[in-house]
Amino acid sequence: MLYVSADVAQLGVMTSDYYVGLYSVASKITALLKQLLGAVIVVTVPRLACLYGQKGGEFFQKLARQIADLLVILALPVACALFALGEEVVILTADLGFAPAAGAMKLLGLALVFSLLGWFYMAAVLVPARQEKAALLAISIASVVNVSLNFLLIPAFKEAGAALATLLADLVTCLACYFLAKKSARLLPSGKKLASSLLGCLYVYLVCQAALAKGLGSGATVFLAALWAIPGYFVILYMLGNRVLLEFKRGSRRE
Repeated sequence: MLYVSADVAQLGVMTSDYYVGLYSVASKITALLKQLLGAVIVVTVPRLACLYGQKGGEFFQKLARQIADLLVILALPVACALFALGEEVVILTADLGFAPAAGAMKLLGLALVFSLLGWFYMAAVLVPARQEKAALLAISIASVVNVSLNFLLIPAFKEAGAALATLLADLVTCLACYFLAKKSARLLPSGKKLASSLLGCLYVYLVCQAALAKGLGSGATVFLAALWAIPGYFVILYMLGNRVLLEFKRGSRRE
């Protein structure tokens, strides 16, 4: 929210209301997706905090790593789909006149991955470990980066410059929170599961391009891409041995 507010304010001062409108459309779409995916964090943080305070150790590490893996396999295909179908999603949710917002939304879609991981490291590790000052430090540094980059990028790239500044600020937040949190827990996503998710994302991207090639309307294109990409992505994960959804379900039942 801080980044979006700063971006909108600086866009309004340095450009015009037109570019503010473009950025607002892109940021609202990605903010909605972030809230949907972030529900995984919201519903699991109380349990993680309880485990950290009572049991800690291996059990906390295992569940937290499963959640990190789950966030990655959910966020990556969403970012990939937004990158491939940015213009169609904007037209579908707003209007044809807002189509230029697609560039900003593609960048904010990539930022979504780092934003969710940074949020997870902060809420699941730093706060339960009573490192609120470290969390505040990470956000403060990223906010300075965001505002500073806006001054450099907005005059040249308008709304896309603001989105790029947000992407880099979210990357800074993610890295800062990870390095601050690793003293309490090492929660890097599994390399094998990350690789399988990236291969699945390649499939998602190809499906989106195939849907675009049919020349249908924006709504039909998005629907057709989702119809083929979503089940195909999870089938690929399963075939490559990525069972993170099943593991997370079993782990929750055991607790």
